[in-house]
Amino acid sequence: MKRSILSRLFLAFCLGGATANLHAELDLGSPTSRTPYDQYLGPLWSVFGRLSGKADMATAAQLMRQGHGFRYSYNKVQPYVPQTPEETEAMKSGDCKAKSLWLASKLNDRGVRFVIGKAKQGESMSHAWLVWNGPEGWLILDATMYSSPLSPDRVSRTEFIPTYSYSSSGKYAHAVGAETGAPKNGDHL
Repeated sequence: MKRSILSRLFLAFCLGGATANLHAELDLGSPTSRTPYDQYLGPLWSVFGRLSGKADMATAAQLMRQGHGFRYSYNKVQPYVPQTPEETEAMKSGDCKAKSLWLASKLNDRGVRFVIGKAKQGESMSHAWLVWNGPEGWLILDATMYSSPLSPDRVSRTEFIPTYSYSSSGKYAHAVGAETGAPKNGDHL
């Protein structure tokens, strides 16, 4: 399935000129009115409603290291609802949803998106991470698996496959993730 024209235009606008070619594989999706996760994302909308600043690379790198150091823990009772950033920080633990939401909260940057998809093609369980339009363009922030930001041009097409993403301004569906299969019951997102 081809990426929508709107998505390509948005990518070119955000990244500008030659830089857009380096990051052509980052799928920013197409606006959508609803996703299967909407009913579970109250904590996300609470955090995204408060984002107001612009973060720098040093802050993002420091927060990635800190979040990566948090212990991984998964709440089987509420598998789709991310815990609040305050809970994640107090316990110094959380799953991919919790770490991503904590990181978004700490970045306090309206240029961040919360992404749900697959960490690697063919995996059965969903994963959550952030993409951030920082001072150096779009970066992948995954404090669950990495301790520093990743440039999309350094990531394989079979990694970080988005299905849905969420920003302060809306929700997005991603064609690439839809091709690999929609989330199934039993995913922890």
